[in-house]
Amino acid sequence: MNLRILVGLIYFSGAIAGVTQTRIKDLVEIRGVRSNSLMGFGLVIGLPGTGDSKSSLITNRAAAQLLSQLGPEVKSTEVLTKNIAAVMVTSDLPPFARIGDDIGIRLSSIGDSSSLEGGTLISTPLKALNGEIYAHAQGSISQGMGMVGRMGAAIKGTVPKTVALSYGAKVEKELQVTFIQPHGKLELSLKNPDFTTASRISEAINLQFKEFIAEAKNSRVIHIKLPISYNKGEDPVSFVAQLEQITVEPDSRSRIVINERTGTVIAGHQVSIAPVAISHGSLEITIEDEKPKLIGSIPGASNVGELVKALNVLGAGPRDLIAIFQTLVASKVLNGELIIL
Repeated sequence: MNLRILVGLIYFSGAIAGVTQTRIKDLVEIRGVRSNSLMGFGLVIGLPGTGDSKSSLITNRAAAQLLSQLGPEVKSTEVLTKNIAAVMVTSDLPPFARIGDDIGIRLSSIGDSSSLEGGTLISTPLKALNGEIYAHAQGSISQGMGMVGRMGAAIKGTVPKTVALSYGAKVEKELQVTFIQPHGKLELSLKNPDFTTASRISEAINLQFKEFIAEAKNSRVIHIKLPISYNKGEDPVSFVAQLEQITVEPDSRSRIVINERTGTVIAGHQVSIAPVAISHGSLEITIEDEKPKLIGSIPGASNVGELVKALNVLGAGPRDLIAIFQTLVASKVLNGELIIL
């Protein structure tokens, strides 16, 4: 037997969606103020028999090369690597990092070691994309033993082969960073490009400083000329601090996002659905502007969430929701973009 649902016109107004003012700080990034990726190849030693096997040729060669540098020449065939593991070490060099600062690292096994627990990472240079060394990583590793079986032994497969250390490297070279461009200019880059948001940000900045100093160049980039007082070299940090606290109402495209695995549906506040009738399997859905008149029908929905809730009551699953919203988008009655995760 077909079930019939009458729901009201679905529309998220700003009041319903709770659209609020957002700081510019949370909407943009400042050109020049960013982290830089570092990477290096290292060896973890002192493992209790959980290192790479002898078939891991790269580990054998690396260990033999290291030992040859420190003492007599050693051949790769002479190295027993069960207590050694080859790893890739990655890190992010924060902006304005100073020599001697501690930074976090991640170790990822590239051989067939079963665990990095209890080992020690020997000094590993970390390079940027330009090939220069900016930090050195070294230290002991403790990642937790994972699930423990009989006699205190870790159960196979429960110990991760990637380890994150909060303070595993020290900065050895500073990366020159400047956020003030030539001629006293500042460049903002929107994290989510949008023409409307870029325009609102530039207008809010000009209004705050009572000067025409900001101009949106496109949907992502906003150019700012420092006010006269700051352009003379007076505390640009204070200017940026004031700039970041200005609030605007960001705009975005109308979107409906559906997680196929969990059935979660998220809709933006601009999403609206025009009057339409849909038949999907045993479900018959009518979206109208008027209030429901049929006896036993589900009360009219005021937003997408209530429509989804009504469909769930009728037994509609994630795949049904996806099919229904795909139909709405294809029929041009839903004014948003459908994203399926």
